[in-house]
Amino acid sequence: MRLEDRIDRRRNGRTHRRIVNDLAVLNPTAHLSEPIGRGQTLERLLDHFDPVFDGNIPPHGYVHGPKGAGKSAVVTALFEQLSRAGPSPRGAIHTTTRTSGRPTTSFCYVDARAASTPFGLLHDTLDSLTELDVPSQGIGVEDLRERLTEALSYDHHAVVAVDHVAEADTYPAHEAIDMLASVTPHLSVLAVGRDPPSVVDSSVETIAVPAYDRHTLVDILVERASDGIARSALAHESTTEIASWAEGDAHDALSALYGAATLAADDDAELIDASHVAAGIDAVPEDSCSLGRVLALPETRQRVLREFVRFTEDERESVTAATAALAHAPSVDLSTATIKRVLYELSDIGVVRRVADEDSVDGPGRPATRPVPNFPTLVFRHLFDADR
Repeated sequence: MRLEDRIDRRRNGRTHRRIVNDLAVLNPTAHLSEPIGRGQTLERLLDHFDPVFDGNIPPHGYVHGPKGAGKSAVVTALFEQLSRAGPSPRGAIHTTTRTSGRPTTSFCYVDARAASTPFGLLHDTLDSLTELDVPSQGIGVEDLRERLTEALSYDHHAVVAVDHVAEADTYPAHEAIDMLASVTPHLSVLAVGRDPPSVVDSSVETIAVPAYDRHTLVDILVERASDGIARSALAHESTTEIASWAEGDAHDALSALYGAATLAADDDAELIDASHVAAGIDAVPEDSCSLGRVLALPETRQRVLREFVRFTEDERESVTAATAALAHAPSVDLSTATIKRVLYELSDIGVVRRVADEDSVDGPGRPATRPVPNFPTLVFRHLFDADR
């Protein structure tokens, strides 16, 4: 936060104390430019990219670790800095080791959630590497492969990070590597996912990112809260409680803090008290789906989920009941059959969880299931509403 902003915050606080200064700082889907507690991981990644500084192409890599371990935070921060190191608009790193010229290495980041098909992966990679507009219609995969081959050469290399591989409707790490590596030898892939390293070939260099320890998670919460929440509004005991509950998952810890802060603000409170923290934690399901995954869904799916999180338990007592309630929601312009299909699709990818109800039966001998949100509901609700 700039010094001017800090002074203005104090000045404004004299007339009306706001418990929340900037909720965006607490957003679990946003990453800091300087990741906290991941110095060793950054060093390992820089070791992996050492060949770049000699004008060579690094081997393919795979960064793996549990949800909320900071994999995306580290990779996006590092790629941003590496891209800024060069003078080209696309952020190329220039070296002088080749006598034929000055080879460059461009660093680009692709989110498999947004580029979930071979076409999408090739399109977004090419779009990151060229200043020319890359059409999204009227061309095929082979056209994109040819254009990507032409964009890279002996004197122009690329390192492509492909994040969130092997999720419910994205491709595995080895497929992401194969799809890009088969196009040109002048490209290196860094896949990022949760699966163990056994999912990639032994020639792929693997880098493990462990879950955060409790002390580091407290540091992350304190750092975010220092800019996002009013001074002295969050007790150290609260950050410790959230960090202990989250068990190394920064995504869930920040989601709980974000939820607690919104509740305290709604109450016009001057402190985030124990009840706010407890409610913030309760709004984050165990083994929850990442909010980034939810926010990557099409607009129609997100509107279904926004209505879905409003419902009472009675309205969600079964898929049929939830479908009927959603069909009457003004913001959901879908047929009943489509709504039911959407709920099942969201269940298949883990955004909605179907909980068995042993007290009722759905069909011969099968317990009925009730759909429940499987993501941090308070954060999603606030982010969705703020963006509309």
